[in-house]
Amino acid sequence: MKTNELYDIADKAGIEIDHFDLRRNRSVAIKYNDKLYIGLDVDVSGAEERVCLAHEIGHCETMSFYNIHSPFDIREKHERRADIWAIKAMIPYQIYIKAIKLGYTEIYTLAEYFGVTEDFMRKTVNYYSQKTKNART
Repeated sequence: MKTNELYDIADKAGIEIDHFDLRRNRSVAIKYNDKLYIGLDVDVSGAEERVCLAHEIGHCETMSFYNIHSPFDIREKHERRADIWAIKAMIPYQIYIKAIKLGYTEIYTLAEYFGVTEDFMRKTVNYYSQKTKNART
C-alpha cells in the first residue's frame, strides 16, 4: 500500500494527521473529545512513515487506545490490535504468499518488496506463521 493511500484512508475515516517534533516517539494516535488524531514525527519518511501511519490508523480503526495511567489496561493488547490491522492492510495474506512464491524469502527482501521496515516485516512473518500454525492444529 502506498503512503498516499494510507493518508486517504485516514482522511475518509475523519482522522486528522499532523507532523510534530515528537522527541520520544515516531508516531502517536489519540482520541480526544470523540475526534481521532495521528501525530507523526517530522523526521519520519519512506518505509518508516508507511509503517507508523498504518499502525496508528490501526489504533484508530480498532479503537485500541490505552490509558497510560491505568494499572488495569494492557498496553500490549492495544498495540497488537493496531499491528494486526496494519499487517492486514499493508500486506494481505494472499499477496504475502505470492511474494514468497516469487522467491522473496528473506526478511530484508520481503521488506524491500513491500516497502516496509524490516521490523514490521518480522511482525508480519510472525503473525502469518502463527495464524497458519494455529489453523493446522
